[in-house]
Amino acid sequence: FFKTMLMIFAMLIIVQWTLFGREKTHALDAPDFLCLLLGATFGMCLMASANNLIMIFIATESASIPSYALAGFRKKNRMATEGSLKYVLFGSVSSAVMIYGMSMIYGVSGSLQLSHIAGSINQMGMTPLMVVGLVGMFAGFAFKLSAVPMHFWCPDVFEGAPTEVTTFLSVASKSAAVCMLARVMQNLGTIVIDEQVLIGIALGVGALGAVTATWGNLVALHQTNLKRLLAYSSISHAGYMIMGCAVLLLVDPKLILSALLSYVLVYMFMNLGAFTIAAVFERQLGTLNISDYAGLLKKSPVLAILLIVFMLSLFGMPGLGGFMGKLFLGVGLVKAGTLGTVLLGVLLLNTLFSLWYYLRPCYFMVFATPDTQKQLPVIQPLRPALWAILAVCCIMLLWTGLLPAITSDIAQDNGRMIVSSAKRQIALESEHTSTVPKRVVFTVAQ
Repeated sequence: FFKTMLMIFAMLIIVQWTLFGREKTHALDAPDFLCLLLGATFGMCLMASANNLIMIFIATESASIPSYALAGFRKKNRMATEGSLKYVLFGSVSSAVMIYGMSMIYGVSGSLQLSHIAGSINQMGMTPLMVVGLVGMFAGFAFKLSAVPMHFWCPDVFEGAPTEVTTFLSVASKSAAVCMLARVMQNLGTIVIDEQVLIGIALGVGALGAVTATWGNLVALHQTNLKRLLAYSSISHAGYMIMGCAVLLLVDPKLILSALLSYVLVYMFMNLGAFTIAAVFERQLGTLNISDYAGLLKKSPVLAILLIVFMLSLFGMPGLGGFMGKLFLGVGLVKAGTLGTVLLGVLLLNTLFSLWYYLRPCYFMVFATPDTQKQLPVIQPLRPALWAILAVCCIMLLWTGLLPAITSDIAQDNGRMIVSSAKRQIALESEHTSTVPKRVVFTVAQ
């Protein structure tokens, strides 16, 4: 299900890039852009299905390296080059920390398989070296999720990169990292039997998600640039999904996995729609300053209304897909006991904080009076394919918000399939381990 969504999303990004491509360099850049985008998509598909430490590292790097080049795709843009350099530096450091943590885990457990690592925790407990290894590995995950404190690259990259790349990184990269984190947490929750160990890991991951969501929302309150606002918004949404992954250790994994899949689905359409309109404003109005959009509802009512819908869905307005995504996630958090209740409170408080900055573009477009001394260009008619993308995003948000049963059923079916597949894989690995002949030691009689 996730891989299908990811491939559909990649195709929509290609369509978006084709529509917004610059005429002179578009044909020359097309092969490079398509190869990098498809390479990153392939790596993200591997991230979602990896259950081996080496495979996790290879998949992460396969997704990251093309992303570095995509972030700096505007070769003559200083801001894009600066953001890409920060992305590379943070990515290199996080990869080094992650592979170091994985080496510690392998040294302690003697295995690269996630299920065997969880089994070794049952046998030896949570040793200090295992704690160091898990922290190092989760630091690599935090970079892909732009979680605090590995988030500093995100706003600069999102502001400087082409809007199509920003859209891709904001959704695909984070969604793949969430799937990878969920797979690790699911293996630990299924096999590890020590409740104190599970609570400790859930507490650490939950705290990471809570801090990430809070920091993203607080910093977004002061943003005046639309793309930077959406960048910090994506950080806060990553925090919500991390909190969902944390309680995978404490509740029925089918419930949380289906909630995460539903959240990823609506998040994809919310961000795609919002960034597409941001790209239109950047190309045609020549500005991303929110205050410059004063009175835009009268000049371009359809685009203004669509942006309002996407912003309200990102906030979690009832009747839209964003509300149902947070509702399903909140139901899973409630069933996780005290920790889940605390995380639910964090989710609700952050949702209230976010209302201020999500309404700011809406306020300027609807109520603010435009500056007579600064006349913006008239928005030219958009291509039909671009209207089709915006219409699909809006319809999907209304459909998932008003008729959530179909989406919920699909997500629950896929959640059950993921859990049953993981249990079957663990059983096969256990059977294979038990049938391996043990080494025979010969002794010489004195």
